[in-house]
Amino acid sequence: MAAAPPPDVLYNNALRDYNGAKNDVAIQEFNDYLKFYPNTDLAGNAYFYLAEIQYKAGDYQKAVADYDLVLQNFPSGNKAAAAQLKKGFALLELGKQDEGTEELKHVIQRYPRTTEATQARERLRKLGPAPKNR
Repeated sequence: MAAAPPPDVLYNNALRDYNGAKNDVAIQEFNDYLKFYPNTDLAGNAYFYLAEIQYKAGDYQKAVADYDLVLQNFPSGNKAAAAQLKKGFALLELGKQDEGTEELKHVIQRYPRTTEATQARERLRKLGPAPKNR
């Protein structure tokens, strides 16, 4: 069996392919990264980028699951705010208005001074007031 490439090499290759829209290759590389280096700081980023690829492909269910992995396993990671925001967006895309709205509210509470909070406020404003039939 071939030895795994060093973590930084594997991650940087995956990120380069992700940024170059070579999604199939990037998925493989991020999955390899997670297989060989599941507990590094960058593993949270790898899950995040996998979720981003799924989100862009319209596979919101899978995206939600991977954003959740970021939030559960790397809650203080540098992608936590973005993962929570995009999880909210993905839930809204799935027609889960209440859950999506909750996630966006959490982003604003947890990360008030971030661009993610601004985007969450923006999306909530577009959604308008919640239905009153409760």
